[in-house]
Amino acid sequence: MVLEVKQPRPIWEILFSTHHTDIGLLYVFFSITALMIGGALALSIRAELFFPGQQIIPDPQTFHRFFTVHGTTMLFLWAIPFGSGIGNYLIPIMVRYKDMAWPKLNAVAFWMIPVGAAMIWLGFSDTAWTAYPPYSTMKAPGPAAELWIFGLKILGVSSVLGAINFIVTMLRCKHPDLPIMKMSLFAWSILIISFMILVAIPTFAAALIMTYTDRLGITGFFNPAMGGDPVAYQHLFWFTFHPEVYIFLLPGVGMLYEMIPKFSRKPIFSYQSGVTAFILLGTIGFMSWAHHMLSTGMSFTEKTVFMVGTLAAVPASAMHVFNWIATMWGGRIKFATPMLFAIGSILLFFAAGSGGVVNTALPLDYVTHDSYWVVGHFHLILMGTVSLAFTGYIYYIFPLITGRMYNERLGRIHFGMAISGVLIVFMTQHILGLYGMPRRYFDYVPIPEWIIMNQIASTGAFIAGTGYLLFVINLIISSMKGKFANMKDPFHIGEIYYDYTRREPHH
Repeated sequence: MVLEVKQPRPIWEILFSTHHTDIGLLYVFFSITALMIGGALALSIRAELFFPGQQIIPDPQTFHRFFTVHGTTMLFLWAIPFGSGIGNYLIPIMVRYKDMAWPKLNAVAFWMIPVGAAMIWLGFSDTAWTAYPPYSTMKAPGPAAELWIFGLKILGVSSVLGAINFIVTMLRCKHPDLPIMKMSLFAWSILIISFMILVAIPTFAAALIMTYTDRLGITGFFNPAMGGDPVAYQHLFWFTFHPEVYIFLLPGVGMLYEMIPKFSRKPIFSYQSGVTAFILLGTIGFMSWAHHMLSTGMSFTEKTVFMVGTLAAVPASAMHVFNWIATMWGGRIKFATPMLFAIGSILLFFAAGSGGVVNTALPLDYVTHDSYWVVGHFHLILMGTVSLAFTGYIYYIFPLITGRMYNERLGRIHFGMAISGVLIVFMTQHILGLYGMPRRYFDYVPIPEWIIMNQIASTGAFIAGTGYLLFVINLIISSMKGKFANMKDPFHIGEIYYDYTRREPHH
């Protein structure tokens, strides 16, 4: 029997397509590229901090440029586009519709992202990814700051367009025989974050406009000399970016709901509690934005309200974790590479959540605020929980996209390097924070404990970075030379590979 192998389509056919699978692939390719660029900047920062004093980055301003572009890239060009890419690829299939509701609008939303990214990368601003005034409004050099502002405006419009398209596709275009409470939990995660984007992004868009007009000298929204208040920017910023943490996280949670039942060979323990937890997290995300501002002079009552609002996210998150563990309990688990990354993501979810509780408690937050504890906590969420879930799902969906299998041995090596590197660098940063090292500093006092812990953290970062370089090599080679996958059961689990193969992928 001779297998008929389809020839790859010309690249321009994909670039100018409006089909949801092609747009999804473009999102995924771009986001992985952004991950590697942001990772290279992170490794440069960690190399600079290997010893106290100036090492490879020539001056503090360049260091802060690296820091700003690294943070912006990882948040806005890796985490959000990747979730949108997988959503584009799978949501129409999951709701049994021919495409997204508005295919051309879908393509426009994607092509805005490279434009925004080009402005951010070419500008190379030093405002930090938070762009707090008064530095961002009065001292940050132009046109880098302006390019950063307009790049983020473009990315925000892209996110809003994509969110509208997802909502309409799932609520208005799904098959009439598919009740909403029968949709995939991954589809639910995309639906919830789409509503969150529509509520959260306009606030940050307003803050960016106000920052720009302050820079022009037209207004003084955040200038105390003109009656403004810099803390007002922080409220606008965090009203968007605390929910944004869940916008990064929930697609990864949805992907875990796809992988864990399959590799456990069991149905999900409780579908209803998964939906409930998604809705709770989507709501609670807007109730606790000021827990990042407990040291800004708010009243004790305000601080207590935001502390309690933050703690309310714990039981909702625990519902997901319990669901995953109960699903795995008693299952015949197959520890393929996607499942290894899924389990690693859950373990780091525990670790990151524990650190977040410390930041929530008022007395402990005063000790850890603006220290490396916060750096370690946030990165355990983004590079631990979220990125490991995303990476596992890339391996999981790779046979569907390419028709080939990745190299399992290289995948396992990548997992070992990724989780060990992430734990080494970010758990060490927690300890650095307890030792009092402030974040975002170009240089540090040559205290022996600080030096050795920075060296341990930098070593862990390079271990994780090498693992992700191996990951990209594995994907590229396997997509061209990997063995052909059994599309009904590529991981030899003994069950049909979901229902994604009910129609042939467009590509």
